[in-house]
Amino acid sequence: MTNIRIYLTLLAGTLLIQLLLRYQGRDLTNATSSPMGIVSLELAPTKETARVVLDHWIQNDLTMEARKNIWLDFLFIPFYMLLFYTLCGSISVRLKGFGAKLGVLLAFGALVAGLFDVFENGLMLLSLSGSITPVTTALTAFFASAKFILLALCLLYVVLLGLQLIFLKLSGSK
Repeated sequence: MTNIRIYLTLLAGTLLIQLLLRYQGRDLTNATSSPMGIVSLELAPTKETARVVLDHWIQNDLTMEARKNIWLDFLFIPFYMLLFYTLCGSISVRLKGFGAKLGVLLAFGALVAGLFDVFENGLMLLSLSGSITPVTTALTAFFASAKFILLALCLLYVVLLGLQLIFLKLSGSK
């Protein structure tokens, strides 16, 4: 498979599962208790905040929907993780110096983000099973925050340096 086919397959899988997650988890969003849907539980800073989210889902019989959304996320992880890993790695081999080193670090950062997502999902499943403690809440929020930061850095790298490489190629320089 050529590189472009790999990128497109990973991108299509990432987008498709992202849309599926949004559609399947649409009922988890509530203006007061969980304005960001499942992300409200991921980033809940305290046990009390997480309890508000979970209580709303319990009262509205949505805990099974939350579990399904988390299990679907396990399918999402390999797609976005490998997409950012391959994009950052591909860009890094076309650069020199700091940009190349940063791309390698971010490629591995994408793998770490996927691992953090696995931990986060496991902790959310524990919370949904009634094991909600200050420790599980804090760890869930930590892993989710670190995951989002790593992925944002990967995205920034891909957009900025990827566009730079495209511009250089189109202009005939390099």
